[in-house]
Amino acid sequence: MTHVCAVSPTFNPHMRHYPSKLLLFGEHILLLGARALAVPVPKFWGRWAETAPDIPADLAGALAAFANSPTLGAIGILDIPRFKADISRGLYFQSSIPQGYGLGSSGALCAAIYDRYALHRTSDLSELKGIFSAMESFFHGKSSGIDPLTSYLNRPLWIDRVTEVRIFEAAAWEQDEPVVFLLDTKLPRQTGPLVEWFLAEQKKQSFARKLEAVLLPAHQAMLEAWQFRSAADFWTALQQVSAFQLDYLPPMIPENLRAVWKNCLSGTDITLKICGAGGGGFMLGFTKNKDLALEQLKPFPLIFPFETYGVAEG
Repeated sequence: MTHVCAVSPTFNPHMRHYPSKLLLFGEHILLLGARALAVPVPKFWGRWAETAPDIPADLAGALAAFANSPTLGAIGILDIPRFKADISRGLYFQSSIPQGYGLGSSGALCAAIYDRYALHRTSDLSELKGIFSAMESFFHGKSSGIDPLTSYLNRPLWIDRVTEVRIFEAAAWEQDEPVVFLLDTKLPRQTGPLVEWFLAEQKKQSFARKLEAVLLPAHQAMLEAWQFRSAADFWTALQQVSAFQLDYLPPMIPENLRAVWKNCLSGTDITLKICGAGGGGFMLGFTKNKDLALEQLKPFPLIFPFETYGVAEG
């Protein structure tokens, strides 16, 4: 899937922008019913723009799929005739969201299509999630709808057992707020095989016991510490999660990053974590000292997605 994309489109505050999304916590074990936290990342975003020289393939394909969908076209959720007319005259989706990095480029597009062409809007999160699931399934074969929902609402979302979603709200950090960054591995990734590997592993009794005894409790403690702004508890639980991922999820951590990952675990100022499926693209990092992270993690490029935006404020 490709969107007509500008590397860095000019930000216009008077035009609606649809942010990318980041699954901050919950990678893979969300599939096992663990809680997750998805947050919008307005550092990367998309918007409607004019005029494309040709009809973008993704919009043409989405139009055909949505028009024939009993969920979206036939029962009148989307204004298909207006959608068709607009892209015929050159409307396209301009995006700075990197593709294949787990930041929800197709989710932002689905959010934009619904926002512009919904015939009857709903504010019910469950209903919205179902609509977005049907829309994004065109791009991915099967979608939870979380990516477009996060982009559309531009709010952090708690996710329970994939199906239950609510707005995440928390107070501001009083002190010692962890600095979030994305580490670019510069490697491609394929989500499907990694998910299949994880699901196959968790069926093994020994691996399942490790998940139950180590990863799931540490993950829950990490989310609670983030929610209640307890920095000390957060760093302790985060390091447990990071160490588990290094030891027991080898396909998710690129070989060229393993020594760096292990070195980070020897201290307390920088900790790495899988981002989404892992295996390539971005990895997540948390640091107490931005300058130290930039120095110690060379030559990997780092991006600080929340420098001008707090993840708790929505």
